[in-house]
Amino acid sequence: MSSVIFEKRGQQAWITLNRPATKNMINGEMFVELADAWQEIRADDAIRVAVLTAAGDEDFCCGGDLSQIIPLWTGAKKPQTPQEERLLSDPMIVDQIMLKAEPLYKPVIAAVNGRALGGGTELLQATDIRIAAEHAQFALPEPKVGVVPGAGSMVRLARQLPWAHAMKILLGGEPISAQEALAMGLVSDVVPLTELQAQAERYAQNICRQAPLALQAIKKTALETHTLPWAEAFQFEMEQAGLIMMSKDAREGPRAFKEKRQPLFRGE
Repeated sequence: MSSVIFEKRGQQAWITLNRPATKNMINGEMFVELADAWQEIRADDAIRVAVLTAAGDEDFCCGGDLSQIIPLWTGAKKPQTPQEERLLSDPMIVDQIMLKAEPLYKPVIAAVNGRALGGGTELLQATDIRIAAEHAQFALPEPKVGVVPGAGSMVRLARQLPWAHAMKILLGGEPISAQEALAMGLVSDVVPLTELQAQAERYAQNICRQAPLALQAIKKTALETHTLPWAEAFQFEMEQAGLIMMSKDAREGPRAFKEKRQPLFRGE
């Protein structure tokens, strides 16, 4: 069975990490399949939103499966599958799955069904709207074993959270609860596990009702201007706003409002 289940549900793409027996840890196959899933979402104009979740009710993702990955990277093990060959031939694939190499401007929802440790918390930071089950936990324990969370967290976390909260996670190594993560702003919402998928679906449906080009411009502006000086940031924002105002969707919205109907946004 595939380590990543990729489903298109109308305008939604659902990605499910599918190694519950191994805590949904990222092995060579999952590296490649997740990178391919992001690329398909990026390239398919029919997809307006992505939902990232995982199989099982205990673990979202507990990091990389080092027992499989390190022997490949060190040459102690020869690649056994096409996916493992791709993993070896593309050293930047970690940046691809963490959406560092190329940003994804379409909205991404995370539905966290359990523990997100190490790479799981790093992957979470590449998403936009984050819904956690009540029993979920989050941690970056890398310093405990002498390494660092180098898949984006040392840059992203202090930009996404207040400094003291980010440092508590980065330097402490201890897990925080879903409620602590909500209070810090690491996640958007906390729900019972039985409601997790339905809540993610509600968020996804709401996004699909909105103008896709507008949403992508909003996310792009937020990402690209985050560390720019004010004047440059406002200039970038104005350029994006101007592009959207020229779109057909920008004319459809007011027309639908005037005609008292739901707008039919086509991403044009």
